[in-house]
Amino acid sequence: MAYVVVMGSFPAHVGTEVGKKFTKLEKLPEYVKILHIFNAAAGETTFFAIYKVEDDSKYFDAIKAIVKRLSAYMDIVGYKYTLYPVLEAKDALSLVGLG
Repeated sequence: MAYVVVMGSFPAHVGTEVGKKFTKLEKLPEYVKILHIFNAAAGETTFFAIYKVEDDSKYFDAIKAIVKRLSAYMDIVGYKYTLYPVLEAKDALSLVGLG
């Protein structure tokens, strides 16, 4: 199972605009599931989203679909995000010969 974590932020005063866009986002492919979206306030609104890619062979396509979905926010001044392809610990251990 593969995962993608997205971390980002936006100024608090554009929160309503972000919320409106969120309700109109393009759907993700069926092999990409949103596990969690967390929000925190730290002077600005910070968010963390965890996506599960159920078909490892479609990982690259999943990343493209997630980035395309997030691009809907790019006209909001101050909105920024970073996308992290991540591994579960058991998979990461196998990369160093421990799994």
